[in-house]
Amino acid sequence: MAAILCESISKILKGSCEAVGTCLTLPCKACGCATGQLTELCRSPFCLYLTVAVGLNLPPIIFTGKAWGGGGGYGDEGCQSASNWMNLNAILCLINIAAALYISAKITYVTEEETNASAAPYVEATTAPTNEKSTLQPKTTLMKKVMEQTLTDTRSRSLSRVKEILCYDPVVALYIVIGIFFMIWQSMGVARSRLAMECGGGLDEYLSHSLMCGFLFIFVGGMAFSISLCCMGR
Repeated sequence: MAAILCESISKILKGSCEAVGTCLTLPCKACGCATGQLTELCRSPFCLYLTVAVGLNLPPIIFTGKAWGGGGGYGDEGCQSASNWMNLNAILCLINIAAALYISAKITYVTEEETNASAAPYVEATTAPTNEKSTLQPKTTLMKKVMEQTLTDTRSRSLSRVKEILCYDPVVALYIVIGIFFMIWQSMGVARSRLAMECGGGLDEYLSHSLMCGFLFIFVGGMAFSISLCCMGR
């Protein structure tokens, strides 16, 4: 009876320790995974495009936060209209950053089939019976599911992969629509900037700087993406 009780307590303590260890190491694993993906993207030809996308879309998000803190969105209808423009513009800038990461990662993503094809073939000797089935299954992570969605047998960093992503990926198709709206929204922001001149909290200055970053991203971002395509070397 005592042996059974001790064994049960031992199993409970072991399971508790394993659960606590998993919870404690989960942030480190997530950080390591994110750092690995960012490192691969920085080494990719799309480093320039990502730098431009993040560098020109992050400031408008910061300006919107400062406008909230300064209370520039409170006042007459014109001030509220200018503040609403900045709020939606910050959301669009965040989408621009996410889309740049998604497009760059998917174009440079190396599929499992491509990895196996490039590996040297080998013959593994085994003494196990041929009628036995292996219970080991390849791990399928969330990143792998997202990256391999809609992908065919195109090579990474190839023009065929670029064509597949830009023309047939549903996420990119949705982003193209959002990108067109982003350009229209920047044009509407020119009129909103006049409304913000009489507002307090530096709203007019934040809105003008956000407009500058937005128009720069429209022109410089397209150039940076074209340069990144030329740097693929395939």
